[in-house]
Amino acid sequence: MKATTLLERQHRNLQELCEAVERGSTSARQSLLPQLAGDLAAHIAVEEQLFYPAVSEALREDAWMAGGRARHEQARRSLERVLEVPVDGWEFAVAIGELRMVIELHAEEEEETLFPRLERALEPAALRELARAMMSLYHAKVEAGYAREIAMKARGANDADAPPAER
Repeated sequence: MKATTLLERQHRNLQELCEAVERGSTSARQSLLPQLAGDLAAHIAVEEQLFYPAVSEALREDAWMAGGRARHEQARRSLERVLEVPVDGWEFAVAIGELRMVIELHAEEEEETLFPRLERALEPAALRELARAMMSLYHAKVEAGYAREIAMKARGANDADAPPAER
């Protein structure tokens, strides 16, 4: 699988999770939010640590790295807002709608403009090797509880608030 295909799949997954959270019941929202937060945090880590540096090197420009990081910061702020408000109120509906729109814009920008350029600049073998590294980092972040850490920070929780098993 190419790195661009992997990211397209992650984008679709994030969009589908946002839609499921948006349309779900209160209990469905509460059960899906940790997955959404985790998947988004892992996706951001993959792009910032591996994908954008590879793009900068292949295209010999840093504009996508700066723009991507700005879009990621916007997604982080939107996610924080989603995690701060009660899941059964109008504020939640506004916050999750904003997060969905940020994710959709991010996906559209990359998929329509960046991915075709990168696919022309890198050999298929290099795109596959990058994808392998990205998958490895993604799974490591998810398994390590990277998402829980981000979610707890966003909620303002501290270690004392976590159940003993999570400390």
